[in-house]
Amino acid sequence: MKRFWMRALLCFALSAALLTGCALSPSSQPAESPTDPLTGQELVWPGQRPVAIAIDNAAASTTQWGLSTASLVLEALTAQQQATRLCLVYPAVGAVPQVGPVSAGQDLYWRLLVGQQVLPVQRGGGQFDQNYLDYYSLRAVDALEVGTNAFSCETDWQNVPLWRTSGAALSGVLGSLNISPALTESRVTDTSSSSSDSESGTLLSVPNLLPMQESGKLPDADASDAMSVRVQFDAQNATGFTYDADSKTYRMLHADGTPQLDANNGQQADFDNLLILFSASTLRDDGVTLDYDLTMGGGVWLNEGHLWNITWTQGSETTFFLYDSNGRPLTLMAGRSYLALVSSLTGQELTVQNSTGENLL
Repeated sequence: MKRFWMRALLCFALSAALLTGCALSPSSQPAESPTDPLTGQELVWPGQRPVAIAIDNAAASTTQWGLSTASLVLEALTAQQQATRLCLVYPAVGAVPQVGPVSAGQDLYWRLLVGQQVLPVQRGGGQFDQNYLDYYSLRAVDALEVGTNAFSCETDWQNVPLWRTSGAALSGVLGSLNISPALTESRVTDTSSSSSDSESGTLLSVPNLLPMQESGKLPDADASDAMSVRVQFDAQNATGFTYDADSKTYRMLHADGTPQLDANNGQQADFDNLLILFSASTLRDDGVTLDYDLTMGGGVWLNEGHLWNITWTQGSETTFFLYDSNGRPLTLMAGRSYLALVSSLTGQELTVQNSTGENLL
């Protein structure tokens, strides 16, 4: 890990020197048809708000719904001595399958996704979560507010951890909550094809979360044969991945090494891209909750068994700007992604190994 941090610091210096010269200004980039803001792939749900659902990820929570079909999965340790929570993101309300166990909302995830105008779904939330929603006038679909009108469980309602919802269930309460599933304030893109605004002939869109492309030449990877990944959030919380050459994806594992399965279909969750981003963190006033710096940091990107050491900063046309180890702007391959924020404050670590068990970082 020490070697990784030294390389990351070097990358920061290179990036700072090259940012101005390497990055194209938005006005100099050719106009393109909007793509899915979560995957960079074909836009299937034009004009619709993505949906972000916080779910439980405790070691005892072995039943999870919706993992295998989420376009994006976020993970971070948001409170000390507590389990991480996952945030499953889908391109529209209509794309949401059965999802759960729905857990407390996390303002960190809403902050990461603010550029995509997500619709938050949660089961309660702490004071920082509520403060964020109030400050930005965001309305979440909250199980503690709407109850069985949009959420269900198998046994008695009180204090049951396995609360779940679905796109159909969410649609049934949006009107009463005065929540629109459509984009309302966004970048407007000219298009000659069908659009969400038939009168003006324009398509409402939002920036991609990550810079992505369907195809193209990538810079040389820093390491090949990146077969095993483990993100250790603390002594009790870890998420692992193993690379599957047949599907060219990274398959998700629980802390104990067992497959992390989707209860909807029994499939193991897998991803085209793994992004583990290092971020400085501080302990908030309550002495428990962690706050993360979302302005810049180091990290790694893994795709098709290859590893790149990267740096990241806040973006404009996308939420993130990414740079390779030489300070050149980096564009990811389009696809489903897992993104973790990792901090050294609580001893969080990243391990990547090749097929012989050698550490690559």
